[in-house]
Amino acid sequence: MSIEFLNELEDKVQALITALENVRNENTRLTQELEQRGGRISELETENDQLKGEIELLKENSNGQQEKLNITTERIQGLLARLETVQH
Repeated sequence: MSIEFLNELEDKVQALITALENVRNENTRLTQELEQRGGRISELETENDQLKGEIELLKENSNGQQEKLNITTERIQGLLARLETVQH
């Protein structure tokens, strides 16, 4: 084996080692990014659940208010009907 061949082989091995280090660094970076995004997803899911709960409460309140409005409307209609009979 010639010295030139060994030098080329050493350069190629060094290039492979460098490439491996780069891939490992990229893998670490991507793993960290994935963990951060996973945490953000969990936060968003929690917030989404809270908002769904708030929407449900608002719907219940709205339904209650609508029922009160319906009762009041019926009372007013009854009073108007009695008033019409008294006026005629």
